[in-house]
Amino acid sequence: MKEDIKKIFSHYVLNTYSRLGPVFVKGKGSYLWDEEGERYLDLFPGWGVSILGHCHPQIVKAAKRQLSVLIHLPNNLYSPQQALLAKEIVNSSFAAKVFFANSGAEAVEGAIKFSRIYGQGKRYEIISFYNSFHGRTLAALSATGQKKYQQGFSPLVKGFKYARFNDWGDFLKKVSKKTVAVIIEPVQGEGGVNIASLEFIERLRNFCSRNDILLIFDEVQTGMGRTGKMFGFQNYKIKPDIFTLSKGLGAGVPISALVVKKEISAVIKPGMHASTFGGSPFVCRIGREVFSVIKKEKLLNNVKVQGKYLKARLDSFKKKFSFIKEVRSIGLMVGIELKIKSSPLFIEALKNKLIINSTHDTVLRVMPALNVRRRELDSGLDILERVFKKVK
Repeated sequence: MKEDIKKIFSHYVLNTYSRLGPVFVKGKGSYLWDEEGERYLDLFPGWGVSILGHCHPQIVKAAKRQLSVLIHLPNNLYSPQQALLAKEIVNSSFAAKVFFANSGAEAVEGAIKFSRIYGQGKRYEIISFYNSFHGRTLAALSATGQKKYQQGFSPLVKGFKYARFNDWGDFLKKVSKKTVAVIIEPVQGEGGVNIASLEFIERLRNFCSRNDILLIFDEVQTGMGRTGKMFGFQNYKIKPDIFTLSKGLGAGVPISALVVKKEISAVIKPGMHASTFGGSPFVCRIGREVFSVIKKEKLLNNVKVQGKYLKARLDSFKKKFSFIKEVRSIGLMVGIELKIKSSPLFIEALKNKLIINSTHDTVLRVMPALNVRRRELDSGLDILERVFKKVK
C-alpha cells in the first residue's frame, strides 16, 4: 500500500488494543494474506467470530443480495428477515422470544436488565463466576469475574457477586434473598477454556428452578456450533431461562441475540429496552445464512470429528513437552494450559504465519473455523510443534 497503515493507526486510532503482526488485506477460508502477499493460517479467526472462515461464498452471496434490496429498518417497523432469524433460533433451541442487538456485551446487558425487571425491585443481585468474561460495557464488566478487566472503571455497577467455577459449596454461600439470577458461560473462553461440569450445571438448574432464580447462559462464544452442538447448553440436556448469542451468529457481521424463555418473556414491555441498529434486515439475513451453511455442510459433525483429532494431537504434544500442563477442549474450542507464559509462544507462532491466541497469562487458545479441514489442522499443529521445540 502507498500509505503506512501502522503509522496511520498510531496517529488516528484510539489505543485500546495491543496490535502486532502485519497488515492484513484479504481472507479466504482459514487463511489470511498480508499486504506483502504472505499467507497466514488462521486457527483463531476473528476471535471466534468467523466460524465459517473468511469470506464464505454463501455468506458473501447473501450479503451482496441483501445489500442491494434493504439494509436497515427501524425496529418499530416489521422486517421479514428479523422475524425469520428469530424463528430459526427458537426452532433450534426451545420456546422463546428473541431480542437483537449488535454485540455480545449488549446481549448480556439485555439479560441483566431483564433480570432487574424480573426481580421487581425486590431482588436484583446476580451471581457470576471467577474467571468469567461477559463484555466491556459497565454492567457486563461488573458481571465479569476478573479484576484485571475492571481496573480503572470504579465504581462498578452494584449487585454482582462472584463464586468459584464448578464449586457448589462456594456458590451456595453467595446466594441471598436478593438473588434474582445466575449468569454462567458453559465454557469460560477468555478465562482459559474452563468447562462447566455436568453435575454442576444440573445442580444449578435444579436450584434455580426451585428458588425462582433465572439461569442465564452466556453463549457468546459457545453458541452456533462451537462445542459440537448448536448451543452449548445442549451438551447438558437442560434449558436455561435466558441465553445470549453473538460472535458466530453473524460469521463476521456484528449481531447478537438475547433469547428469553417464552413463559417469562412478557415481563418486558415496549419501551423498556431497544437497540437502534439491532436486528437490521442485512445482519439478520446473514444470520439466517449462517444457520443454512451449518446445516448444509453438516458442520456440527465436522466440529466433533476435527475436535477429537485436534485434542488427540495436542495430547501427544503434552507427552513430548513438559511445560504443557493440561489440554482442555470441547468441540473446536481448545485451551492449552502451560507452566510458562503463553504470550511469547503466541508471538512466535505468528512469526511462523500461524494465528492462535494467548489468554489468561498461561493459556494458548485454538478456535478454528467450524469447517476447518484436517490438512489445515495438521499444518497448524506442525507449526505449533516447531514453536514448542524452541522453548528452553
